[in-house]
Amino acid sequence: MAKWLNGQMVRYFLLIVIVLLAGFLRVYKLDQYPAGLNADEAAIGYNAYSLIQTGKDEHGNPWPIHFKSFGDYKPGLYFYLVLPFVKVLGLNIWAVRLPSAILGVLGVLGVYWLVNELFANSVHPKGVPSATLRVSLGLLSSLLLAISPWHIHFSRGGWEVNAATFFILWGTLMFLKGLRSSRFFIFHFSFFVFSMYTYHSARIIVPLLGLGLILIYRNKLLAYWLAKERKWFVFGVLLALVLLIPLIKDFLGPAGVSRFSGVGILADEGPYWRTNEQRGEHQNWNSFWVRILHNRPVYYGLSFLENWADHFHGEFLFLSGDSIQRNRVPETGQMYLVEVPFLVLGIWFLLKDKPKNYHFILWWLAVAPVAAALTFQTPHALRAHNMIIPLVIIMAYGLRNVLIWVKNQKKVIVSLFHCFIVSLFLLNFARYLHQYYVHYPQTYPAAWEYGFEELVHYVKGVQDQYDHIYVTDKYDQPYILFLFYLRYPPQRFQEEVVLTPRDKFGFSTVRNFDKYYFGEIKWEEMKETPKTLIIGVGSEIPDGVEVLKIINFPDGQPAFKISKT
Repeated sequence: MAKWLNGQMVRYFLLIVIVLLAGFLRVYKLDQYPAGLNADEAAIGYNAYSLIQTGKDEHGNPWPIHFKSFGDYKPGLYFYLVLPFVKVLGLNIWAVRLPSAILGVLGVLGVYWLVNELFANSVHPKGVPSATLRVSLGLLSSLLLAISPWHIHFSRGGWEVNAATFFILWGTLMFLKGLRSSRFFIFHFSFFVFSMYTYHSARIIVPLLGLGLILIYRNKLLAYWLAKERKWFVFGVLLALVLLIPLIKDFLGPAGVSRFSGVGILADEGPYWRTNEQRGEHQNWNSFWVRILHNRPVYYGLSFLENWADHFHGEFLFLSGDSIQRNRVPETGQMYLVEVPFLVLGIWFLLKDKPKNYHFILWWLAVAPVAAALTFQTPHALRAHNMIIPLVIIMAYGLRNVLIWVKNQKKVIVSLFHCFIVSLFLLNFARYLHQYYVHYPQTYPAAWEYGFEELVHYVKGVQDQYDHIYVTDKYDQPYILFLFYLRYPPQRFQEEVVLTPRDKFGFSTVRNFDKYYFGEIKWEEMKETPKTLIIGVGSEIPDGVEVLKIINFPDGQPAFKISKT
C-alpha cells in the first residue's frame, strides 16, 4: 500500500511539474510575444467588447454564431470565451490571448488522461505492466506537448484553432471514458459540438474522427446498446443534435460558403487548366476515354492527395514549418529535429506491438490534415493543428520503447544514453525559445501588425488637431486595430460601418470611420487637403516631406512614417 501511494505521489508530482512548465511557456510575457497584435486577434477582442457594450457585434448583429468580421464569418465560440476576460481585464492583449493559453495548458493535462485511457490494460511485449506503461506514456506525451513548438505557438495567440483542438482532445477523452461509464458520452458529444462552433476545420475533422470511433469501437458500443445502457449515449446524441441546430441554420447562410469559396481547393484554377492542357495533347480531345482520364475530379483529387501528403513532409514538420510568417518561427519546424527518430520508431513499434487502441491513434493522424488538404494553401500548420495530438502520442510510444530497451543495458550505458537524449532535447528546446523570443519579432515584424499600438497611442494624442487622418492599408485590416486600441465606441461604429466587396480570397474591409480613412497613400493627391495627418510606409511618404514621427519595427526598420499637410 505504501509503495502504491509513493508511486501515485511521484506520478502526480511529475504531472504537476509538467503542467506548471506548460503554463509558464504559454503565459510568460504573453502580451509582448508574439510582438504585436494581429488583425484576427483584434477582431475577436473588439467584437467581444462590442457585445459587452451593446449586445451586438461590430456590424450590429445581436449575439451571432458566426461573426461577420472581415466578411469571412468567423465561428463564434472563442469570441464568447474571450468576452468575460475583456469584461474583467479590459480590452487588451491579455484578455484576447489568455483564454487560448489556459486551454493550451488544459490540453497538456488532457493528453495525459487520454493516453491513460488509450493504453489502459495494454501489456508491453517485454512484460511492462499496464499501469506502468500508461503512466509513463502519459507523462511523456504531456511533456512532449508541453514543450511542443507547434502547440506553444498556437497557445500564445488568440487562435480559435487552439480552442478547437482542446475540445477535440477532450471530446475524444470523454468518448473513451464513456466506454467504461456511459455518462461520459454526454460530455463527449458536447465537446465535439463545441469544437465545431470554434473553428471551420473542426467541422470536417470531427465527423471523420467520430466515424473512426464508431467503426473501431463498434463492438463495445453494440454491447452497451444490448445491455440497455444506451440512455446516456442516446441522450448525448439528442443533445448534440439540439446544440447543432443553430449552427446548421447559420451554416445555410453566407457563413457556409464564405470561407471555403476563398481558400478552398476549388478556388485554385490550376487543376482546371491542367485538365484542358492534358486533353489538348490528344488528337480527339473530346473522346470518351480522354474525358475519363483527364477531368477535373481526377486532377482535384490528385491535388487533394498532394496537399494531404504535404503535412507529412519532413521539411514542414522538422525544418521550416508553415510558409505563412504568422504561423511559423524562423528556421524552426513544427516539431523538434531530435524527435524524428522517435516518431519513426513510434510508428514502427505501434504496428509491431499492436497495443490496444493503436488503430485509432493512426486513424487520427491520417484524418488530422484532411481539412487543410481541402484548401490550396498547404502545408498549413493552423488548419492541421489537431495533428499534434496523435504525433506526440506516437513519439512518446517510440521514446518509451527505446528507454525500455536501454534499461536492460549496463548502468553506464543507461546513464550516458539518458544524458545524451536529455541534452539533445534541451538544445532543441533552448534554440526554439531563442528563435521565438529573439529572432521571431525581428525576422517577421509585420506578421503580427507590430507598431499599431504605438501608432494609435500617438495619433490619439494629436487627432483633435486634424480633420482627416489617412492610414496606409499595406498591413492587414488596419481599421480593426485602430478600433481595438482606440476602444472606439461600438454603438457609434455600428452606425458607420460599411464593408467593401469581398476580394478573391473572400475578405472584405472597412475603408473609413469617423475621421479615419484606410487605403493606399497617394501623397500628391492628399497633400492638397488641409489639416490632414498622413500615415504611410516606405515610399508612400516621399523624401523631403516633414516627418513628424517614425515608428520602427523591432529590427530597427521603419514600420510607419507620420506626416501632415
